[in-house]
Amino acid sequence: MVDDSQAKERRDEIWIHKFDEEAAQRFREHAIRLVREAPSSSHPIVVYIDSYGGYVDSLAMMIETMDEIPNPIYTVCLGKAMSCGAILLSHGDQRFCGQHSRVMVHEVSSLTGGDVHDMLNDTKEAQRLNRYFMGLLAKNCNIKGGYKALRQMIKERDGREWWMDAQEAKKFGIIDHVGTPLVEAAIVYITSTHKRQV
Repeated sequence: MVDDSQAKERRDEIWIHKFDEEAAQRFREHAIRLVREAPSSSHPIVVYIDSYGGYVDSLAMMIETMDEIPNPIYTVCLGKAMSCGAILLSHGDQRFCGQHSRVMVHEVSSLTGGDVHDMLNDTKEAQRLNRYFMGLLAKNCNIKGGYKALRQMIKERDGREWWMDAQEAKKFGIIDHVGTPLVEAAIVYITSTHKRQV
C-alpha cells in the first residue's frame, strides 16, 4: 500500500513523448498545476523525456514554461531524447539520462515549399531558428564559442545526426548525471539551485 506522500511525489512529474501544439499545451497546464500543488518553490518538478522530437514552436513553449515557474526542473531522458528532446533535456536545472538511453542532436530542419520567394523566406527563418536553438543548446552545455563552435562540431561529424549514449551526453554537457532518479527521495534532495538564468 502506498501512502499519500509517496503518491504525491509520483504526481510531481511530467512525461514528454511528442513536440506538437497539444503536447506543449498539456505540458504548460500540467506544470502550472504542479507548481500550485508543490509544498514550496524549492520542491522539484521532474520532466521525463522519451521522444523522437518534433516542432520547435512547441519546444519554445515548453522552454518558456520552464523558465517562468519558480520550482527547479529536473529533466530525465528515459529511452531517447532526440532533436527537440535533446534541447529540452539540456535545459533542466539537474539533468539525467538512463545508462541504456540515447540522445541525438542535429541542426534545425526546414520543409520549404511554394514559390521561390516563399522558399527563400522559409530558409531565412530556418537559419534564424537554427542559430537560436543551437545557441541555446551550446549555452546549456557550456560549449565555448557558442553557436559557431557547436555548428562546427556537428559539421565535423558529417553535419548530420549526432548520436550519444549517456556517458557521451554527459561529456558533451547535455546532462549532469548518468542514471535515472527512480527513488523520489533521491531527486528531492539533490539541490534546489537554479542553473538557468530565469
